[in-house]
Amino acid sequence: ANSMHRILKIKQILIGSLATMATITIISIGSIQTSSAAESDNQSLQELYEIRDRIVNKLESLPTPRKTLFFSEEYQTTLEKQQNLVQRLQEIDIQILIEQRANDNWKQALTLGAQAAKVEVSRNPSVKTRETQKHLWQQAIYNLEEIPADSLIGEKTNKKLKEYKRSLNNSSDQLNLTKSNFLKRIRKDSGLSSKAMITVCNLQRKCLNLNGNKPPASAASLIKVPIAVALMQKVSKENISLDTSVYVSRGNFTEDASKIRARKRYPLKTLVGEMIDHSSNIATNQLIDYLGRPYINKVLKDDGYKIIRVNYKLMGNRIRPKNPGKGRNRLTSNELTDMMVSIYNNEYPNSDVLIEALANQKDRLLGYAGLEKLPEAKWLGEKTGENSRALGTTLGFSINGQIYVMTVIDNRGGRDPQIRASVNKLAKYLIDNDGLL
Repeated sequence: ANSMHRILKIKQILIGSLATMATITIISIGSIQTSSAAESDNQSLQELYEIRDRIVNKLESLPTPRKTLFFSEEYQTTLEKQQNLVQRLQEIDIQILIEQRANDNWKQALTLGAQAAKVEVSRNPSVKTRETQKHLWQQAIYNLEEIPADSLIGEKTNKKLKEYKRSLNNSSDQLNLTKSNFLKRIRKDSGLSSKAMITVCNLQRKCLNLNGNKPPASAASLIKVPIAVALMQKVSKENISLDTSVYVSRGNFTEDASKIRARKRYPLKTLVGEMIDHSSNIATNQLIDYLGRPYINKVLKDDGYKIIRVNYKLMGNRIRPKNPGKGRNRLTSNELTDMMVSIYNNEYPNSDVLIEALANQKDRLLGYAGLEKLPEAKWLGEKTGENSRALGTTLGFSINGQIYVMTVIDNRGGRDPQIRASVNKLAKYLIDNDGLL
């Protein structure tokens, strides 16, 4: 009776301490040793329970050693057996906890995977549904990755991981396709051409795009944003004040509706402001000379922009500036939108100057007008561009405190109503779908 009481007391102490031990002890399952060859092989969780019961039975069956004045061999042998059995019991109990947690993660992963798979049989899943499906696959994979590689279910976990990762990749492809379809509907319903480019991003750079990597027929005045960004980086790196005055040469004159005139000096801040908010071609041409096209394009390349390049000066209807350049100015709606995101994230030096210029945009017939009748959307700033080959706008706006940047460009000029409609429909979609991004 005394022996049984002692063993039960040992068990109670072990059970009470195992949870704490499991959280602070990292034990490789493969390192756990048992008393027989059969116990050293991989076991099922049920077999671990049986091993634990056998160890407990062995502990309970040990005789109570007689303690004498001098430790006898019998006492020492019995004590060592007890200590070994207690140690093995601790190891098995910890292994059981690890395997129970592994099984819980396995079951949770299968449940999440089953929920994600249901989307494939649903009819016309929305972007939001596809986003949920992708999230479910990601969570299922996370659960599987929590299972130790040397777990009893490690082998089948590895196979299931490969299967679920393939499903996640497929889910991502389907999500992108669904997003493209959603933007195609907006493009079609707005009356834009099949070659129209649309990109919208939040400030966390989660984006949707349609033809976003395809350059338009002309960058038009949208190219003025990259020039402004290059200027901000130059004045910052070379410690140049934006109050520094620059002479506008006669050779940079062309038709212009701004206050900038040739043969006069203007502060850099005035030139960049007029270039953005009044779309001054004269100011743009002078800043291209001030910076140099090689410098501008190096800055753009160093910033990771593969397409955006400034190769040619701006001109009006008839007057071509001196040394206009060679080749076309290039950009994409994806890269331009990313650049605008950097501006609104204050990632560039003097971003506040650019944000102010965008907010002072004189031409408000595109993005501003498209958002005007949506009280939930707040226009923040914009840069438009138009010539005979292209019409477009890139703008910042907010919905419920979340800031977005949208760029819409079509390969035909004179399509103001279609651009406005697309801006309106895309913003309304974001409002109705709680952002969606």
